Amino acid sequence: MTWRTMAPPTEKKIPVPDSQADLKLDRVHYTETREGVKEWELEAASAQYFKGESTVLLDKVKATFFGKEGQTYTLVGKKGKFNPQTKEMELFDGIRLESGDGYQMRTRSLKYQAGKKELSTADAVEMEGPQLRVEGIGLIVEIDRQYLQVLRQVTTTLSPAKGKELLRIGPLAWKR
Repeated sequence: MTWRTMAPPTEKKIPVPDSQADLKLDRVHYTETREGVKEWELEAASAQYFKGESTVLLDKVKATFFGKEGQTYTLVGKKGKFNPQTKEMELFDGIRLESGDGYQMRTRSLKYQAGKKELSTADAVEMEGPQLRVEGIGLIVEIDRQYLQVLRQVTTTLSPAKGKELLRIGPLAWKR
């Protein structure tokens, strides 16, 4: 049995604009569509909009992304930042990402790039799924292609049943 933990977090702060928020909202729900197709939904306990910086700061965030073939990825974080012009967002603190097919991932921060329909991080990641556990540094998820890659220092553990290790492999780039 091998025990590893994620590297201790280095303090990652959300940039806070110097000015007062132009708009403050509670219980926010936002849906992004393209050509009548839902691409993602964003929910937050609260939001502060700073017009001059084109930035929305979010608290207690949940975002669900929808792929071409109907797959979903649900992202949850304590804090976030959203740009309403580019539709890009970044979540911080206690990030969890769950796929509709049973995979779960944890990291410190995760960025969504709307133009690419891509989630990414440079931080340490831990991913777990049916009979599989992957740890490493850096991650890219291409939502429409259902492609996931852990970028560096990858360790993969395959298990026939929960709690029993079958095979441990590292380094490895994993593709679904």
